[in-house]
Amino acid sequence: MPMFSTHPISGITYLAAYALSLFLSVVICFATIRLLKGESGLARFVRGRVHTGRREVVSFGGVAVIVSFTLTLWLVPLFFGMHPDHRSLFGAITLGTVLMFLLGIYDDLVVARPWTKLTGQLIIAIGLYQFGFHIDRIGDWGELGALSPVVTILWFVGISNSLNLIDGKDGLAGGLIFLSCLTLTLVYLERDIFEAPFLSVILAGSVFGFLLFNYPPAKIILGDTGSLPLGLLISLVTLLPLAEGFTDEIYYLLPLVTLLVPITDTLWAFFRRVRKGVSPFSRDAEHFHHRLERLGLSPTRTIFVLLGIALYFDVWSLVPVFNINLIPKFTPVFFVFILIHLAFLVSWLRKKEKEIKT
Repeated sequence: MPMFSTHPISGITYLAAYALSLFLSVVICFATIRLLKGESGLARFVRGRVHTGRREVVSFGGVAVIVSFTLTLWLVPLFFGMHPDHRSLFGAITLGTVLMFLLGIYDDLVVARPWTKLTGQLIIAIGLYQFGFHIDRIGDWGELGALSPVVTILWFVGISNSLNLIDGKDGLAGGLIFLSCLTLTLVYLERDIFEAPFLSVILAGSVFGFLLFNYPPAKIILGDTGSLPLGLLISLVTLLPLAEGFTDEIYYLLPLVTLLVPITDTLWAFFRRVRKGVSPFSRDAEHFHHRLERLGLSPTRTIFVLLGIALYFDVWSLVPVFNINLIPKFTPVFFVFILIHLAFLVSWLRKKEKEIKT
């Protein structure tokens, strides 16, 4: 079982964690771009195996994000005297992240078969479940029982892949993660949860440093090296309060809302491909960002539309958080609110596409 801790973390520690992760991410991004744009053997090796389809764009931006996150996760406690109970938790998170990072590198360089990649993700997810990262119940609706490992592992694998799938435009995946981290940090700090926002601010700093180089026109992209472990990390951040024993409905609702765009895009892709009789792992050009571009939006406007939608739901998710008495009444209303808006968005996209075709 994990050594989850409720020991407070000072405000200056959060600020230091954000600043350090941001600084390290910028430095490592800059170094990665310089290294992989050069004519060294490593640069030629990587360029020969990673195809971005664009000139002067370096892959492996995930190196900057994950290395800066991991270094900050361990350096800050050394200087700010965090409680020893945190070490076990941070060790498990580091191990899972590094393994997913290595899986991403393998996929970027070798192009792993879908089932090989999925098997690796399942092994990592099962390991985290065994460590103690569980979804054991759904609020007041009851215990999951034997479904707990299935739901937990599906969450880890599903979110990892959702970030991987939506990482099709410069700044999109990173921007979604950054907005999610900000929302989660606000909620967790207001509810006196300490470890999850610590992880969230580190991740926010690491991602923002990367976004400075990933904003269109990008100089570096995440690759699977970044999108897979990023998805795992954000799924861990959202699950951590549940593993620590917090059972309010807001902790089940919040992850679905803050990650609504990638989750919806992934579910849409899955059912679309199954309905067509093709593999769910096959590629197509029907993701949200593809369809918005076909409507005539520029790549930059496409990104801002999707980030705007994510921000819209993030802001709405904060409504019940600061008044716990609203949560039981607000939860069903909010789910209906989300479904109506999603139905409107899908209907609008289809209508506009038909207008363009005619």
